[in-house]
Amino acid sequence: MRVWKGFVGLAAAVVLGCSGVIVLGDDTNSNTVGGDQNPPSDQVEAPPAPAAPVAPATTSYGALMQSLEAIGIGKPMESLGFNIHGYVEGGYLYDMTVPKDQTPAKTAPGDDILFAGPYKNAFMLNQVDLTVERDMVFLPKGSFDAGFKIEAGYGRDDYFTHSDGILDQHNKQGGTGLDDQLDLLQAYVQVGIPVGTGIIIEGGKFVQLLGYEMIDPTQNLFYTHSYGFSYGRPYTMTGILGNYVFSDETNSNKLSITGGVTRGWNQSLRDNNGDPDAIMQVKETNGVFDCTANLMFGPEGVLPYGPSDYADWWIIPEIIGTWHVADQFSVSGDFLYGDAPGAGLGGVGQAVTVQWFSAAGYLKYQLDPHLSLGTRIEYYHDGRGATTGVGGGDVNYWEATVGAGLTPFPDSPWLDGLSVRPEVRCDWVDKPVLDFSKYSQVTAAIDVYFRF
Repeated sequence: MRVWKGFVGLAAAVVLGCSGVIVLGDDTNSNTVGGDQNPPSDQVEAPPAPAAPVAPATTSYGALMQSLEAIGIGKPMESLGFNIHGYVEGGYLYDMTVPKDQTPAKTAPGDDILFAGPYKNAFMLNQVDLTVERDMVFLPKGSFDAGFKIEAGYGRDDYFTHSDGILDQHNKQGGTGLDDQLDLLQAYVQVGIPVGTGIIIEGGKFVQLLGYEMIDPTQNLFYTHSYGFSYGRPYTMTGILGNYVFSDETNSNKLSITGGVTRGWNQSLRDNNGDPDAIMQVKETNGVFDCTANLMFGPEGVLPYGPSDYADWWIIPEIIGTWHVADQFSVSGDFLYGDAPGAGLGGVGQAVTVQWFSAAGYLKYQLDPHLSLGTRIEYYHDGRGATTGVGGGDVNYWEATVGAGLTPFPDSPWLDGLSVRPEVRCDWVDKPVLDFSKYSQVTAAIDVYFRF
């Protein structure tokens, strides 16, 4: 068993690293006097006006809630914190290298776009998502409060996001089922305790904290996902989290800490070994630099190769940073490392340690409200091919994606949630694993989503 002695040091270094970046970002020069000439002595310089407070964040309501407002139901719901919203997404992917599918039937877990396989050259209904939730609107006013979120999805992506014990009969218990699946993505309750800015306790199933990219396609730059998103981290977790933000809603500088225990990677009503995991997150934003540090660790078991494993602990640290260079331009990076004792097979069939590493960079430029341009460059190292499921020795992946985001009606209260995203992507691997025969592939893809 590998004994980890550096958890506390790693967490402290991460927190200090984030804080250091933020402090440097705030060190701006406020001198606006040109040249070296002093002002006349008979002129008294007025003191600078105090900075105006930042307006509290408000919830943005989509077309569904606006429809309810039109019939007199929406406003009373909103005043109590209730919100109903969702999105629908579909797309098409074309493999320009080998147009004809050469892979066997789909397998899971995995990503339905990354290894195009049986999903190439066909229109896909990726996700139809509906969320019902209540925000704790009374907690900022100093009162106890409670909230909840229930999010369900249907589509091709939902085949891969199932957690153990919830609608998982088709992808985790030997079945295949239909291409489009139903999934209960999130279902949790919240309790708000009016201490300071408010302590929030959350319990249930939720989308995991790690990662720059999200399951929700409307939050991503591209239609296709990175290797790190698809293979380097879980999709959902079930457990209990606590969160505290060290600033109120009028402050643009925010430091938040989240931590808790979960049942492990994609575990819900069933668990691979019955032992809990721990997860921690420190996040700081100030409008110039955003920095997030994540740490997940615990006994995950040996899911692909053997029985439950309570002794060997997996550890996944991650750093995510975004530099808002200008109002229209941002640069982001996501760096994740995973170490999993007992998660691979050695030459004589014994369990061995595997490591994986993801480094992804993102550039986004918003030309105007109608058009944005994006680039993603990524390197992914998969020790012993364990996370991508190809097995064998170490596998190294590189990919570069360029694309655009088109919003035809950004000023429409009803159609501002409509977006079209074309992209071109190049992948290269040092082993022939793409379509089980290729070292490289070039794909062109386009998707359309609508938030409501």
